[in-house]
Amino acid sequence: MGKYLTAILALANWFERQKRVLPWRDEPTLYRVWISEIMLQQTQVATVVPYFERFIGRFPTVEALAGASIDEVLHAWAGLGYYSRARNLHRGAHWIVEQGAFPQTREQWLEVPGVGPYTAGAIVSIALGQPEPILDGNVERVMSRLRRVSRVRGDSFFKQRLWKLSKIWVRDAHRHGVPSSVLNQALMELGATVCSVRAPRCERCPLSGVCRAREKGEQENYPPRRAAKQWIEVREELHCVLLEGATRAQVLLRKRAAGEWRAGLWDLLAEKPEFRCLKSAGEVQTRHIVTRHRITRLTRVWKLESTAMLELENLGNDYRWVDALLPEVAVGSALKKTLAAVTAEGGL
Repeated sequence: MGKYLTAILALANWFERQKRVLPWRDEPTLYRVWISEIMLQQTQVATVVPYFERFIGRFPTVEALAGASIDEVLHAWAGLGYYSRARNLHRGAHWIVEQGAFPQTREQWLEVPGVGPYTAGAIVSIALGQPEPILDGNVERVMSRLRRVSRVRGDSFFKQRLWKLSKIWVRDAHRHGVPSSVLNQALMELGATVCSVRAPRCERCPLSGVCRAREKGEQENYPPRRAAKQWIEVREELHCVLLEGATRAQVLLRKRAAGEWRAGLWDLLAEKPEFRCLKSAGEVQTRHIVTRHRITRLTRVWKLESTAMLELENLGNDYRWVDALLPEVAVGSALKKTLAAVTAEGGL
């Protein structure tokens, strides 16, 4: 038995003993795996678990998801961030229902909105047991260290080499009776829990005997670091209108239109409304990070007498009074942080 086959078997045995209990692993259907993999894009497992459980509880089938409005989907997603993922799930559900069945191959899954090469491979390998490779950040780190794969020949060659290695491992495993679902999830689990970015726990790693980076004492040099992120500075100025005299704190929100940042979510007003009896109540500043954007939100706080609510009649359906402490519409983490800052300043 070759050393790499021995390592594959050791990895599979390690995974069966050490794997975390995750809700999508209990029942790895195409629907549940698809939802979980989309949620896990750019988001840590611990954050995803409660969102996944609530989302599946609200939309237990692809038909239920397709039949829901985008507002309902965004509301269920609110706080998880990267809202294009939620919109792609909704579009994907419509696509699947129109096709009459779930895609059954990697190529078919690549036609579903929001599904790229990694996600397609993860879905068919985990849910259908097909020997397709995956390459997320965790697997990239494991493979780069195993073979000391560098970026000397550029990012494109680096990625191609890692995809090739991932394919070799999953197909060798499949050929020797190790299910693709086990091998791929084991590689992800290893990268997430043992082969970490800093201070990898090599003494606990089932692949330490075949790891070239460990042999050279260069684990933390792989994968080679990318160039420093170039930040884009964004400044927003918004208006928080609070209703005085209400039983519970009420805030006026506007639904962001298609083409706007955070489209479909409810947020504060971009312009000061021309209401009578509007009184200044100070301002708060919050900071947020979204991918490459560093956002500074300056929020001017206003209070409006409840007797002036009739002035809203001319604003249209995209404006709504909601409970400031527990909004019943789809809102993002930026608004929640802003409202918390207003509360801290005594505005609510």
